[in-house]
Amino acid sequence: MDWNDNDVLDQEKTKLLTKIGCFLGIVILGIFAILIPAWLYFSYPDETQLMVSHSPNNINTIEVVKTDDFPDPTIRIYYDDKHITKTKLPNDISVEWINDYEANVILKKQKREPEIVYIEFK
Repeated sequence: MDWNDNDVLDQEKTKLLTKIGCFLGIVILGIFAILIPAWLYFSYPDETQLMVSHSPNNINTIEVVKTDDFPDPTIRIYYDDKHITKTKLPNDISVEWINDYEANVILKKQKREPEIVYIEFK
């Protein structure tokens, strides 16, 4: 074996290691391409609409949804491109409109004082 044979052997070894590295890189990218969308899909909580209330002249809308957050579900009150989050699930939800731009969302729980959330539209 002379000096030229060692050089050729090193070149072949480098080519093989490059091919193995590229193959492993493609496999890792493929795994990430599958895992990242799956993680994004399962990380967003599901929302269940509980009620929708429109103002007396149908100018504004209040939407109340239940979000299945971990570990406990929460209530979100959507209005005017904003939302309010409540951590206690009520037994009964009602909306009393004062006018087209003001409303009270009443969250009633058994044997407790109702929680009143005042909402004002801009």
